[in-house]
Amino acid sequence: YHEGPLGKLPVIVPETNEIISTIKSLTQQCINISREEWDSRETSWDFTTNELLRHKTTNRIEDAYKNYYTYWKDQFFKLHANEEELNRIFIDIYDLADEITPDVPLEDITILKDETDIKDGELLFKKETLVKQFISYAVGCMFGRYSPDKEGLILANQGETIDDFREKVPNASFMPDDDNIIPILEDEYFTDDIVSRFREFLQVTFGAESLAENLEFIAGVLSKSKKSSGSPEKVIRDYFLKSFFKDHVKMYKKRPIYWLFTSGKGRGFNALVYMHRYDQETLAKMRTDYLLELEAKLDARIGMLGSESSVEKGKLSKQVEELMNYDAVLNNMSLQMIDIDLDDGVVVNYAKFEGLVGKV
Repeated sequence: YHEGPLGKLPVIVPETNEIISTIKSLTQQCINISREEWDSRETSWDFTTNELLRHKTTNRIEDAYKNYYTYWKDQFFKLHANEEELNRIFIDIYDLADEITPDVPLEDITILKDETDIKDGELLFKKETLVKQFISYAVGCMFGRYSPDKEGLILANQGETIDDFREKVPNASFMPDDDNIIPILEDEYFTDDIVSRFREFLQVTFGAESLAENLEFIAGVLSKSKKSSGSPEKVIRDYFLKSFFKDHVKMYKKRPIYWLFTSGKGRGFNALVYMHRYDQETLAKMRTDYLLELEAKLDARIGMLGSESSVEKGKLSKQVEELMNYDAVLNNMSLQMIDIDLDDGVVVNYAKFEGLVGKV
């Protein structure tokens, strides 16, 4: 449809300017709420920052969540009330009071579908979804796609580097990973380990003094959804190891921008790479600076274990074997100096690394 047929539709113009003004006002409010909700997710081109940071008033993430909850509950019911009021106005204009009602079921309100459930007429918020969105934003900051110091996209063009980030975000409180390779392992074998970097991100955004409390809040939410146990850092590490990439693939509709390089089911070696910062040297760096070094560290750890640690020895030996098999593929592909072109899209580029990356 365009302006021709639309202009021929029979429309009853409200009798007074007051009614017309009310319709315009309510409609614009609905548009503004819906646009704000859409832009609250990082998959929107107009995304600026994570909602928990936007609603931060203290150094406690739980308080930010409560503020988010209060704000968006009000927005949801304002949108609902506006839609019912508009229905009443048009029912009166078209004299349809005997035909339909102005009532709108809560389930028909189209915002916050990922973040909420409707049960018994109540709007229930999902803490898990909000925490996972926060973690995703944190990973984006680790790669320089975002920054807690500046709203919107930072590094989002092929070939951009850390130097570009420094120009765009001078005196940044949180710097991206320098080599665009962030390991996700069962222990903290490297200084840029993803859990270590997540702790750093929490300290920068919510303060060092509340780090322990915020880690506990995040782990508490994740452990309820995945039935994980252990220290907060172990729960968070388990999430990165087992679920983060799955959630990322789902969020980006099977077009991931953070790629998981993984050695296989044993999860001996895993690392994330941001596709926009990938270059032909990335695989070689991954092999020499991470994979081979990890293999050496695991070998040394096996050598230090006594006979009473046979179970752990067996597990580590299997991981080393997995790393060696993965190294053969990684070495071969690193020598090919594989290039990618973002204009070809994720599917085409991701397929070039088959055998090295996780399934989408």
